[in-house]
Amino acid sequence: MPKNYILRLSSSQRKELLTFMKNTKDKEEYRRTSAVKQKMEGVSYRTIARNVGVNYRNVYDWINNYRKYGLDGTRNKRMNAGRKPVISTDKNKEMIKDIILNKSPRTFGYLKNTWSIRLLATYLSSLLEMNVSPMQTWRIIQDLGIVYKRPKLELEKGIDYEEKKKKIDRYKKVSSALLKKDSTGI
Repeated sequence: MPKNYILRLSSSQRKELLTFMKNTKDKEEYRRTSAVKQKMEGVSYRTIARNVGVNYRNVYDWINNYRKYGLDGTRNKRMNAGRKPVISTDKNKEMIKDIILNKSPRTFGYLKNTWSIRLLATYLSSLLEMNVSPMQTWRIIQDLGIVYKRPKLELEKGIDYEEKKKKIDRYKKVSSALLKKDSTGI
């Protein structure tokens, strides 16, 4: 192959390439299509590599992929970097959803009546035999569309509403002191 090989494209291919470059949001795809565009203009592989900031071998591969597969050859194959998720698979998500919605923590020997993020993470760690962080558990719950809200203390309007309201207000004033007293182990 000659050193200054020019990539010949039809007018429809050029238009498609330029439109793709303008619309892509992935910077890797943009770099690849930019390299193809420069090669179309007759720039050498090494010069393109310097312009784009990669090894000339990468540019050569990008151009070959474009020749073989068209714009699909410049698309990013990796959807995300890193390891494949183990905990957040569809099977595990369904299991977690079933646990949250249909089972109480008391069923599994916990003293709580409702699931907290931390308690669910602890249970999942023992069930799946791997470390599951509360943050990861929270993300999975968000993906499932389950909203975790703290219960709010409310009174129903009724005959003794004012009396119950005073009791709750007194409790709120004293509760923080009771918690502090209880936390010291006295």
